Amino acid sequence: MSEWKKDLSKSNRAFLSLVWPVIQRKCGGGEIKPVEVLADNDLALDLDRNCGIDIWQSVDGVGARGIASRVQFTEKNWQTFTVRRSRVSGARTEYAKRLLAIESGGRFIYPYLTSQAYVDATQLVGVGVARTVDVFDAIKRGKAYINQTDNADFFCVRWADVFECWEGLK
Repeated sequence: MSEWKKDLSKSNRAFLSLVWPVIQRKCGGGEIKPVEVLADNDLALDLDRNCGIDIWQSVDGVGARGIASRVQFTEKNWQTFTVRRSRVSGARTEYAKRLLAIESGGRFIYPYLTSQAYVDATQLVGVGVARTVDVFDAIKRGKAYINQTDNADFFCVRWADVFECWEGLK
């Protein structure tokens, strides 16, 4: 195993070992690298913090793009995409950042795909993948409900309410 794979967070390890093998073909294949492995790199920090890109996907001879990945550790497949809407701290959220990028007409980048996976201790419980713009379109169409935690609230969008959402496992 390469050194960078040893240093990954739990969610990125789960994405690489459990999620990507299931969604790889649907996402067009190629090579992926978690952005966090480049944490000492200013470009990687921008991709993560400003663009919401967690995974960088490269397909030889075709191009490269970003993927937003959320892995939740649970035994239940909630079949939703969750996008942080607000924080108690007032810090900008992925919703605000991605909405700005989507509405920028191409001036700013954002993850082309969004993946939401539910993983228990050792296996994938379920995963949904969709274009990020389609997740945000569902929010605009009023298809999201709000889930609140102690320090934030989230838009929750059912996979079934997202145009062309692909679901793996159920």
